Amino acid sequence: MNYHKLRLSPSCAGKLRLIRPIALALPACLLIFSVIASGQEETPEPPPRVTQATPSTPDNLLPQIAAAIQGVTTPDVDALRKPLHIGEQPQGAEPSAPPNVLTPVGDLDGDGVPELLLQWALPDVEAGPDVAPDPGSRPLWGLYLLSWTGTKWKASRLLTGVEDFKPQVINPGPAIGHALAIVTLEGESQIPYPAIFQVKDHAAVLLWDAQADDSRYEPLLQGSVSFLDHKGTPTEMLVTGRADPGLLQVARNGQRGFQARAVYRWSGTAFVPERTDYSANQDYTVYRFISALHLHDYASAYALVVPGKFLKMDSPTLDKFRQFVPDNWPEFLQDEIFAAPELPPGSPDEHLFVLSKPDKHYVYHPVFTSDGKFRLTGLTRTQETITEEITN
Repeated sequence: MNYHKLRLSPSCAGKLRLIRPIALALPACLLIFSVIASGQEETPEPPPRVTQATPSTPDNLLPQIAAAIQGVTTPDVDALRKPLHIGEQPQGAEPSAPPNVLTPVGDLDGDGVPELLLQWALPDVEAGPDVAPDPGSRPLWGLYLLSWTGTKWKASRLLTGVEDFKPQVINPGPAIGHALAIVTLEGESQIPYPAIFQVKDHAAVLLWDAQADDSRYEPLLQGSVSFLDHKGTPTEMLVTGRADPGLLQVARNGQRGFQARAVYRWSGTAFVPERTDYSANQDYTVYRFISALHLHDYASAYALVVPGKFLKMDSPTLDKFRQFVPDNWPEFLQDEIFAAPELPPGSPDEHLFVLSKPDKHYVYHPVFTSDGKFRLTGLTRTQETITEEITN
């Protein structure tokens, strides 16, 4: 797969039954320009997403866990299984409730005894009589760290209300030593959010949370997170998935859009973005074209077209393109949100995109080169009726 490396720095298709987009939950943000590697044009990056920290709530389970393990005075993990109901149904739990799980995660504090990750099954919230349970829902877990102090086990909270997650031990640097990374996967689109914990005084301490207000983390749709430790250099975090570009909205569980690969480096206190690479495809060209024109950067937009074919003239120039755009697509120069709908497999004009207004619906039909660069050779606009709605 080809990636563009960025430093942070009409109308046979008119007969199609098109899809009317609804806004994604994440807001459209202002676009940012980044400089591509030497010799390439400037192109805008997908806008950052503002994340919200998970609210701090009282943990009613932690005292219960602490009470259950207070009589265990041996580092033998097997001694913890019975009081913590590991692998068995806790008393009073529903028959379908999952058993608690205890997993060694490595010696995080260097005392020779591995720390343990405790998954405590949270009780189901009772729904009203008119609310049917979701058959596809997963159990929620409370995640806790158990650490041996030398005389007893000490429990501390990691995360609560986690549906799906992946733990990994990382080594951010000498000042921290080993740390525990927990990547939670939220929703059907499996958007990953990592959190990093250090062990101090045999208790888990949060170092960095991707969902904190000051985080510079940008989640990706259908994404994954992995970590790479390097000798002599800070730990890298690699995030891959589909970009959510904001001004070109895509369905969360769909196939439209373009792939992104972001590298974050540990700064000593947080993972900060170092670079983001985007895969080249038709939707990426459309996104870059619209966003460049949104910023009135005609030169960058012009670099994404085959001038003669696109302008339908023998002697195209940037100045002629600069006049051509407002005469034909003034909406690209304004604050508009477009959508890339999901069409049935095999549909013609599969890369069309839509602008929905209260009194009219514009459908755009782009044509691209087949040389792997996906430059625009044509773009027509029709006004059509939207007969279906998209589901995100």
